[in-house]
Amino acid sequence: MIFQILDDRKECYGVYSNGKFRYDRIPENVTGTWSWDQRLIGRSIDYASVYSGGKTLSAACPETLRPRLEKREARIRSFINAAVNSKIKLDDLCMFDIVPEQHLKHYCEIKNEICSWIFERYDRPANHDFLVDLHQMSHQIAQNPVIIDQNTLKKASKTDQKALALLNNLNGQNRPILYNAWGSKTGRLTLMNGSFPIMNLKKDIANCVIPKNDLFIQFDLNGAEIRTFISLSTGTHPAVDIHEWNMENVFDNITDRDKAKKKFLAWFYNPNSSLVNSEHYNRDLLLKKYYSNNVVRTPFGRSIEADDFHALNYLLQSSSSDNCMLQCIKIDKFLNNKKSFVHSVVHDSLTIDLSYEDRNLLPHIQEIFEDTQLGWFRSSVHAGHNLRDLKEISWS
Repeated sequence: MIFQILDDRKECYGVYSNGKFRYDRIPENVTGTWSWDQRLIGRSIDYASVYSGGKTLSAACPETLRPRLEKREARIRSFINAAVNSKIKLDDLCMFDIVPEQHLKHYCEIKNEICSWIFERYDRPANHDFLVDLHQMSHQIAQNPVIIDQNTLKKASKTDQKALALLNNLNGQNRPILYNAWGSKTGRLTLMNGSFPIMNLKKDIANCVIPKNDLFIQFDLNGAEIRTFISLSTGTHPAVDIHEWNMENVFDNITDRDKAKKKFLAWFYNPNSSLVNSEHYNRDLLLKKYYSNNVVRTPFGRSIEADDFHALNYLLQSSSSDNCMLQCIKIDKFLNNKKSFVHSVVHDSLTIDLSYEDRNLLPHIQEIFEDTQLGWFRSSVHAGHNLRDLKEISWS
């Protein structure tokens, strides 16, 4: 049975299904709705927004239903605007306190019809459950706003323009990280408007970000996209540092790790480069396996339109990101009901806001992070009392 939930606050919601509202609980026999809601954690629900590839309700709506949707949305907005003009505090009220029930019924009914149309015409995405879990992790991360040491940021702002811009942008507030799972073509997480800018936070001023608990612990996969290349082509990759391994197995006349890394990456991210000629990195073999008819099909269930120049990059970036996010999701679930929590994820790294009482869990967390669907990926671990001054640690 298709249903809709109004209002996203735990203490304030109505559930519309089978032509009527419930205000006490979510029925057991519901199966599909438009978008994820925290009250649906643990339930097997299909989400039409995921089926549609992250489109908005308006964009996913078929033309035959669009006039009704626009009419109902306009009617809902008119009631909300009337409340705002009356200087009513919307945070103190539920949606069904502002909009008469009959209008909410009409709105939910058209949403149900749009969902039904999508479920009938779209195949269930192979990565549907992964995307739901990713949304859930993003929601959990957003519950803990990034804590800023205002004095440190103010001091940096006197000589650093980016620090000054961040200070002005935050305006004394601790903002949450708001991830967008649909913001990039390859599936890499991006940020929504209003989010703390964790993705492009300048390292020089990252010391203004401090933990809620006792310590930041950051896990970083070593050469994740390079290991993804090897995993997808030969299935195995080395346990040692990937750039040291390349220096010994790919290059005959380079004995400096930094030089080997620089030369390899110049080839790796340029499809037209011929700097590397090695049996360990066969581009043609990989593209033959995962790219055809201008579509990249990743082992994680994504289909990405691409031209010949971008195909390999999209394959590796998307597969590497999904491979890492799957492990981050496992760790987020592992830390459920613990004082420590996932603070942020940035590309191939995961940062945990650690409580000392959970420090004995760290070796197991690293094991979870490294034991990926593409094989064992080596990671480094750093710790510190802010996001800039992190020092490498080891417990082996």
